[in-house]
Amino acid sequence: MTAPALAPAPALAQAPASAPVRVTDRCAGCGACLLTCPTHAIRPAGPTLLVLASRCTGCVECVEVCPVDAIEEVPTDEPTDELADE
Repeated sequence: MTAPALAPAPALAQAPASAPVRVTDRCAGCGACLLTCPTHAIRPAGPTLLVLASRCTGCVECVEVCPVDAIEEVPTDEPTDELADE
């Protein structure tokens, strides 16, 4: 018996190397950014949060809502260690 032929995988969009924003160590874990992010790009990661570059559009709504100023914009020429994709 022969295995059925598989359809070709769709092309994946190129994810940016880093997210336009990052969560700093000042994060208090309140979750305000989680509720605000329209693309659900912010995820829990241990005691803090991280930004998924593949989802973040750079709208900076999370920066504006953070009560402790723990989220900041990343200059476009600066690499980060945020997850490029998940």
